[in-house]
Amino acid sequence: MNYKEATPMTHEELLLFGERIRNKRNHIGLAQDHVADKLGISLRFYQMIEHGDKSVSLDTLIGLSKILNISIDYLLFGDLAQQLDHPIVSIFEQLSPRQRD
Repeated sequence: MNYKEATPMTHEELLLFGERIRNKRNHIGLAQDHVADKLGISLRFYQMIEHGDKSVSLDTLIGLSKILNISIDYLLFGDLAQQLDHPIVSIFEQLSPRQRD
C-alpha cells in the first residue's frame, strides 16, 4: 500500500481547526485560560492555536479531545458524525465554570 507522506496543515486548515476548538469551548462555557491550564500550555500559545497561528502536538490534540469531549476526527476534519456523545456530557455542559472545577 502507498501512503501519502504527512504534510503540515495549511494555514486554512489551521484556521478551521482553531475555529472548531473555539466554537466547542464557547459552547460548553470554558475559558481559554482553563483549557490552557488543563493542557499544560501557556494561555498565549493556546490563543495562537485558536487563531490558527500554531499547530499542536499529538499530546495536545489528545488533550483537547478529552477536555472538550470532542473527537479527534472532528477537530482535524470537521466530521460532526464522529463527535463524542455521552449522557454525562449533557450534565457537564449545564454546569457553571466554577462547578466544573
